[in-house]
Amino acid sequence: MNVTHKRDAGSPRLQAAIVEPILLSCVNNIAIYEINSNIKKIPTLKHTVTVNIIKKYLFYLVEYGLVLYDGQKHVFALEDGGFDLLNMIDEERRQEKTDLGDIEITLE
Repeated sequence: MNVTHKRDAGSPRLQAAIVEPILLSCVNNIAIYEINSNIKKIPTLKHTVTVNIIKKYLFYLVEYGLVLYDGQKHVFALEDGGFDLLNMIDEERRQEKTDLGDIEITLE
């Protein structure tokens, strides 16, 4: 998993501006409708991020072991790798002084 500005056609590329609020929401075991509600509170995302986009991002985050889905409770929870990714995003923002909207995450 990389926080990068490069493009690799074979790996999913996710926008950090969408990934970060999803991961932060998943810290306390959360249902998808609550994630959607949290994202709709973010002015820059509320009109552009649909439930289908959230589902797509969650699919990749679960597939790559960053988020865990509990099918019995229908909630998503942050895994250790998700915490690591949040730290990587934070470091990129602070050290490189990169705007969150300019950070692209390539999952490998």
